[in-house]
Amino acid sequence: MIVFKGEEAIPYVFSDVEEAISYYSGEIVRGVASFLRKWKGKSILVERRSAVKTLSSIGLKPIVREPLDKAVKLRSDFETTLKILGLNMDEYRNFTLTVAERITQDRISELAKRKDLDIVMALQSYDELVKIMNVIQDRILVWVKERAPSLLEEKKDFEKVIELIYSQSSEPDYVRKMAELYLKSRECRSTVEKQIGDLMEETAPNVAAVIGPILGARLISKVGSLARLASLPASTIQILGAEKALFRALRKKGKPPKHGIIFQHPWVHGSPRKIRGKIARLLASKIAVAARVDHFSGRFIGEEIKKELEDKVKALRSGAG
Repeated sequence: MIVFKGEEAIPYVFSDVEEAISYYSGEIVRGVASFLRKWKGKSILVERRSAVKTLSSIGLKPIVREPLDKAVKLRSDFETTLKILGLNMDEYRNFTLTVAERITQDRISELAKRKDLDIVMALQSYDELVKIMNVIQDRILVWVKERAPSLLEEKKDFEKVIELIYSQSSEPDYVRKMAELYLKSRECRSTVEKQIGDLMEETAPNVAAVIGPILGARLISKVGSLARLASLPASTIQILGAEKALFRALRKKGKPPKHGIIFQHPWVHGSPRKIRGKIARLLASKIAVAARVDHFSGRFIGEEIKKELEDKVKALRSGAG
């Protein structure tokens, strides 16, 4: 760390790896605090926005300037920087590599403990199972159309046809095995779906109540975490999943999309086309509220939000009807 007072460079070298990690994690340890308190109450230019909160906590007045000219100059003349710090290149390289590795390890450990990561992985498993089931169903359908079209006339629900094929020993073994694989995949999908519901109930109960556990998990998966979803404005949540359509509209100066993932909700796709945009906007605003309460508060207000939402959707539908 280097502080400039006019043209004078005043260095501070971290005493060990732990002190450096604490500083870059937003904590101020005793040695760093004693060094920085010399400028208590004074304005200090910084290049990293992440340092503002940390420095403000010990009485400094950080002002962000990106890029900071003196920092750019130091980075371009690294030999001078090392002289100021009193280090050689090997010492500096070994120290920074050790700090970077530790910060990375700590961050990975932190991410691995997050429940919303389990939600993302479970949803990915759910989607893969749906793809597998669709492929198997297509192969069985081809066989049925060619060899047993009468089954389609008897049973309109194709899942019932697959169950029938599995139960009949007269059908070819490979077709019965595919039917068995489909039914086992369906059972596995139900298990994963229940797990997603349990995880959403534990991690984001308000989001689950407002939009359903699967769609709620899909939104969290799209942005990567509940914290990220809670930080987004309703206008962004509304079009999550429709990024390609948005960029195409911007490039060709066409109409932007009115909805993305949330189009899958029955309140949106089941409404008249002319009010879908309004309902999507209304739904997105309530999802934003629910995500913030889940992340920052933990209180359950999902049923209250859902009831308010239902009343407004009914009013919009009756007005459009």
